Amino acid sequence: MEKFSAWRDKATGISPFMPQPFPISQKKSNKTSLYLQLFLVKIPIFLIKFPICLILISLYYITGSTTILNIIFKLLFGFNEITYSVDGIKKSQISKLESYKPIIGDLIISNYISPLDGFIFSLISGTSKISILIPNKDGNLFEYSPWSLVNHCFGNKESKQPIQELSKFNKKKIVFLLLEGTTSNNQSILPFIKLNSKYSFENEFNIKSIVLKLTPNYFNLPTTIETSKFTYLFELLTDFKIKYFKIKIYSFNQLNLNEIRKSFELNSLALINNPELSIDGKEKFINYYLNHDIKK
Repeated sequence: MEKFSAWRDKATGISPFMPQPFPISQKKSNKTSLYLQLFLVKIPIFLIKFPICLILISLYYITGSTTILNIIFKLLFGFNEITYSVDGIKKSQISKLESYKPIIGDLIISNYISPLDGFIFSLISGTSKISILIPNKDGNLFEYSPWSLVNHCFGNKESKQPIQELSKFNKKKIVFLLLEGTTSNNQSILPFIKLNSKYSFENEFNIKSIVLKLTPNYFNLPTTIETSKFTYLFELLTDFKIKYFKIKIYSFNQLNLNEIRKSFELNSLALINNPELSIDGKEKFINYYLNHDIKK
């Protein structure tokens, strides 16, 4: 992968935008075996699950019920129970863990790794009353729902106006802030985008961070070079490996971005400080990767 060295962080050796294909499309696999698995197993399972999935997704879209969302993740997608942990608190200390649970008035900085992230935010919050804020490369914030976050993750540009002020959020919704501005492959935390000076979080919110780790790692989606929405859903419904999100929550007295970045580093996400490995760098990586003159 030396031809992609321009998008490899020199300090950590990590290439944060390098995608990992799903097993069914990996070139080194036995194609005959893969085709048999596809036509004899995966497609029949998909045909059974897909209509049920459409019904449940429609119900969730109408009601916003996290109970329905939990059924989708556990029974259809095959995720383990989605739980979270806090340093120094045992899993048996339920009441203490509950005190860290996202609540209205929280501003939570999270890493951004997949189109599922927004729905995970809803599940661990126990409510659909969440807002997801993402900066563009100029530092202007835009608001997303779990649904529109899927489109953002897949690179669809939406005609939105940037948020002008933040005070309307602190009493109505739980706010998740994705300061990387774009997805990575869950090996690192990208440089945080510097926000426009008009945004102030001081004294407005309770500050927390959430570290997301998704397994298997081919469900992380740093780019959509080899994956469409349909392919991603197909694999969610037919992949046999146990899937789970590992979630860690931290609480802070103030919005100290250096301390917040350390919370990700403590959970095996390398800190990338190279400003070239951000939104613009990702666009250049994709253009280079898709250059048909390059032999992959």
